[in-house]
Amino acid sequence: MLFLFWGGNVYGQDLTGKSVGSVGVSGLERVSEQVVRAKIEVQPGQAYNPRAVARDIRRLFELGHFTQIKADAKLENDQVALTYLVEEKRVIDEIKIVGNKKLKARKLRTALKMREGESFMADIYEEERAALLKLYESKGYANASVNVIVEKVGPARVRLTYEIQEGRKARIRHIEFTGNQSVKTRKLRKIMKTHRGYWFIGGKFEEEKFETDLKNILDEYGNRGHLEADVPRTDVEYVKDGKNMRITVHLSEGPVYHVESLGIANNEVYDNDELSKLIEVHAGDVHNKGQVLKDGEQVSKGYQDSGYVNALDTPQVTLDREKKTTHIVHDLAEGDLKYIREIRITGNEITKDEIVRREMMIRPGDRYDGEMIKESERRLQSTQYFDEQRLTLADIEDNDLYNDLVVDVKEGKTGSFNFGGGYNTEEGIGGYTELRLNNFDITNPPKFYGGGQDFSLKLNIGQVHNNYSLSFTDPEFLGYPLGFGADIFNDSYKVKSGLDYRENELGGQVRFRKQLTPYVSAHASLRISQDSIDGVEDSIFLHPDLRDQMKDTLTISTTWQLERNTLDNPRDPASGSRHLLSTELAGLGDNNFWKVEHDSTWYRSFGEKKKWVLSFRMREGMVTPFLDSKSVPLQYRLFAGGSSTVRGYGFRDIGPKAREYVWWNRNLWGSKFDMGGNLRGITNLEMKYKVTKAFRLYAFFDAGGVWEYFSDIAPGDIKCSVGVGLGVDVPRLGPIRIDYGFALNPDKDQGSGHLHLMTGFRF
Repeated sequence: MLFLFWGGNVYGQDLTGKSVGSVGVSGLERVSEQVVRAKIEVQPGQAYNPRAVARDIRRLFELGHFTQIKADAKLENDQVALTYLVEEKRVIDEIKIVGNKKLKARKLRTALKMREGESFMADIYEEERAALLKLYESKGYANASVNVIVEKVGPARVRLTYEIQEGRKARIRHIEFTGNQSVKTRKLRKIMKTHRGYWFIGGKFEEEKFETDLKNILDEYGNRGHLEADVPRTDVEYVKDGKNMRITVHLSEGPVYHVESLGIANNEVYDNDELSKLIEVHAGDVHNKGQVLKDGEQVSKGYQDSGYVNALDTPQVTLDREKKTTHIVHDLAEGDLKYIREIRITGNEITKDEIVRREMMIRPGDRYDGEMIKESERRLQSTQYFDEQRLTLADIEDNDLYNDLVVDVKEGKTGSFNFGGGYNTEEGIGGYTELRLNNFDITNPPKFYGGGQDFSLKLNIGQVHNNYSLSFTDPEFLGYPLGFGADIFNDSYKVKSGLDYRENELGGQVRFRKQLTPYVSAHASLRISQDSIDGVEDSIFLHPDLRDQMKDTLTISTTWQLERNTLDNPRDPASGSRHLLSTELAGLGDNNFWKVEHDSTWYRSFGEKKKWVLSFRMREGMVTPFLDSKSVPLQYRLFAGGSSTVRGYGFRDIGPKAREYVWWNRNLWGSKFDMGGNLRGITNLEMKYKVTKAFRLYAFFDAGGVWEYFSDIAPGDIKCSVGVGLGVDVPRLGPIRIDYGFALNPDKDQGSGHLHLMTGFRF
């Protein structure tokens, strides 16, 4: 706002006190004169007072209609003639965009700040132009131009016209580097997110992305000791009438710096030797700029995980430009040791506080432990009760020793009803429906939520597999740190052979779980089932293993398991391991057997972004009958072959086989069926590449064998395969996994490979 006030005197004559003859307003176009005069204090006949005029100007500005107000006072016929000269704010009557063909006007308007009906602001011309040019640049039109034309179309009204010359869309065809010697051009191109285009794909130029690329290149040089590396200039050349771009990045690498000395300052809690173990860049090494910062973060984390929450390591680097060396000092601010006073839980409107507290691996009164905080967050995530969880420390007024741990959660859906269908190469087409309440509370009718229990009712009907089950699980039974669960099931599986018989299991079980350490848990269960096969007519020639299960038999078994689980993510692990050792003892019923199984899987990720994940799995098992039982029921034997064991072979296709019918203990006729075995060993080696958050590529090697007796074991019986696969994880629906395994040493009737397709869609 510009205040220009004069009239206090004319030709050196003071007008103060003289009578005001007239009061006028000049410059009004859109604003009513009555609105203006209602705000004017000075009136004809009054004594002229400069302060009253100043107050009038202030009140007129407060109306919000003017950009400039002046007061002009003259002496006429011994009276003061006062005129207020105003300049009204101009309103945008219309915004026109012309010349645009490649981008729609609706898209261009989103980049503009000025709108029709709002005040015209001449000082943001350049800002508006830059916004449109940036938008065109992001779409590949780096040589577009924009001209802004302002036209008066009425009283204090203007029309804005954005005149655009789009030019030709330019794609990057070449990116060259000069001056690089220690870093290969191939490496530099890999660092950049700006890439050349191929045919009609890629090649868009974006200024912000390009600037980030240059910073990343200098960071790479800094990691190699080139602390004075620079990009003096970049050249952008348009060729073929602006259709193509050629970018040249000029580099000045500078000398390589080495670390002459390394020091640690202001450390009292831990000595230099202990802290040096956390540091990777030492005296004599090439100065790695990025690693020095990571070293500082690692030392800070070491302190913080040990309870020194506010500890901070700030690496101080001094350059000796003559000697081309550096001096690094890790300057520590250790802070005070912190303890947890109390755990405060927020954001949980449905879930009870105690359900959140039981997942905490740290308790009030404990010293702050960063690893336990991280494990607590992982445990909360694995419950799947919450969409988000965040653990932070809150200061306590006048208390430097204790902090409160605040657990802030955002609750997700507490229940779901899913139905749909799926297909896999082993079970065929199947229909699926499930009612699941994953935050169930049996003591809270009629809402039944918030208690951290799990309830599910599942029905699966398919060409091969039918399953009906009802399950309930309480991680802390009756408030005690002991998990309890119960299941009722009816399971039927169609075995593909000449007879196409079905294996049936009907029964229930109770389960118990005890968490021994943050990563180790013990499991126990009691299972009762009625087992049988059907679809087979009884015959004296029927194989004994089939004929023995023509009648219903009762199996009562107990299973004991010990599990150690350090996986970072139960759904898509990238690091950690899972080990399971179990034994099952069946007795008291019609079937008596003993089974021992071991299952271990390790995961390790590679690369800076950890997109490569290598996994190795080993499984061994043994089952044997005892007492008056001469054989193990087919449902409890060990099998191999198929998508979950050895890919490239058919389901259950590895191991002992027998004819369905016999004569005097000799196999004479009938199709072969898979008998399973009493001994099994399986190994899986798999490499996974995370293309995107939901898309995966796989390569694998599988090997496994099944035998009836120890004396049967022979290396030649171990079947091997290699293969590739891809997977897509559809949120809230489920995963799709397609693998193709190539059998390396199949038998004549096993084929040379198999496609394995598994879907888990839920609608």
